[in-house]
Amino acid sequence: MILIIHGTDLASSRDYYSKEKDKVESPILIEGEGLTYDKIFQAAENKSFFDSKTTLAIENFFSKNKSNSTEFKKITEYLNSNKNLDIIFWESTEISKPNQTILKNSAVKVFSYPQVLFQFLDSLKPGNGEYLIKLVYELKKNMEIELIFFMIVRQFRLMISQLENGGKIEEAKRLQSWQAAKFSKQSASFGKEKLKDLYDKLFEIDLAQKTGKLPYSMDKSIDIFLLDL
Repeated sequence: MILIIHGTDLASSRDYYSKEKDKVESPILIEGEGLTYDKIFQAAENKSFFDSKTTLAIENFFSKNKSNSTEFKKITEYLNSNKNLDIIFWESTEISKPNQTILKNSAVKVFSYPQVLFQFLDSLKPGNGEYLIKLVYELKKNMEIELIFFMIVRQFRLMISQLENGGKIEEAKRLQSWQAAKFSKQSASFGKEKLKDLYDKLFEIDLAQKTGKLPYSMDKSIDIFLLDL
């Protein structure tokens, strides 16, 4: 059995991955970045006399290795030919269609946010309040309002990171160059002072919500915040 778990909804995919690992007794955990054929071969063959199968849990193999590299090809060929392995792959992002099908008879479980979410986050710019509220209405059909708020906070955090220190916070370090450039451009539309002021307002909303002092519902608080961009 080969299971590939991936997608942009990191929290949901990680939770599913953890539950799948918990179903297995003593899975072998492997970091996929820089994985070599020798390492995976040793892990796959390292089983007791009484074990009929070995289960490997491999993280970020497809997203952190080039599919045209010699090691990648050797590993996938080996996994396709080994019938005594159960493998659970987990990826911290969404992987390409070719990578989803490169392993024979694999099952794929994808956890992705609705496409309108990225349209909404990219549209967080001054003067876009009414349009953003319409997108929030669409998002609420498939997402909890708390998750929408979390994604707004994350977007502003990454914008500030690019504006202030070139993305030195840990989360920003994982961005691709094109993503970093996009956040830089978006942050410039606000300016440093305005961006910090808006981030402080998000912090105040979050604190008030957690302490039961939020004067409005979270839905209305987000609407007010968006109109104030």
